[in-house]
Amino acid sequence: MPDFFQGERIRDVVRFLSATSADPAGRAGIVYGESIYTGSLLESHLSDPSLFDGPREQVLTDIGRNAGIIEGIVGHSVADGKVEAAIGTQNDYNDALKAKGDAAKSWVNIAFSGLKVPEHLGGAMMGSVIGGGAGAVAGAAVDRLIEGQQMQGAKDEGLYSSAKDLYAMRDSVNQQTQWSTDDALARHHLNSPKDGTDDLVRNAVNLGWDASSQYLSNTKERP
Repeated sequence: MPDFFQGERIRDVVRFLSATSADPAGRAGIVYGESIYTGSLLESHLSDPSLFDGPREQVLTDIGRNAGIIEGIVGHSVADGKVEAAIGTQNDYNDALKAKGDAAKSWVNIAFSGLKVPEHLGGAMMGSVIGGGAGAVAGAAVDRLIEGQQMQGAKDEGLYSSAKDLYAMRDSVNQQTQWSTDDALARHHLNSPKDGTDDLVRNAVNLGWDASSQYLSNTKERP
């Protein structure tokens, strides 16, 4: 039975799936293609056991694992893109805020450098205080304002947000693979305990899903 995730070309396959996942149409194509491919594999191997030299449980495990890997790469790639976008937005905002702060401090320095305080408001004593340190104090105030308004934790928020979509997609491929397995077993009148078979397929898909994250990490830099 074919296993796309063995051999030397695995990195090319992972890169292709990851890059294609960035486009919604490409992503949909992979998901639909995986569902059709998985259903066809189940149909072929359960209708003709001679195609695989091993027990039925191993066939279901291998097919479920491949399904989990393929859709896991898609899901993790989409999630990574959301995290990267969140980080980029945070960096752009903070950079713009810093630029405005630098400009504000420049105006502070210009204003205080020539400031004269009337004698009735403090005279020479106040004038010496303002002239000597007010610019620095005002500049520090600007720094605190900037710090208070900076965006932080965008990566954590992006991870949290994308995690919900990841779990939903993992549940979807799990359910789809179990349904296809049940349909193939029923179509060919094969007796197999439903709960045990569903558990086997679920565990296999989850193993593939978990492995997909490592495949991506071995292939590209991730957020």
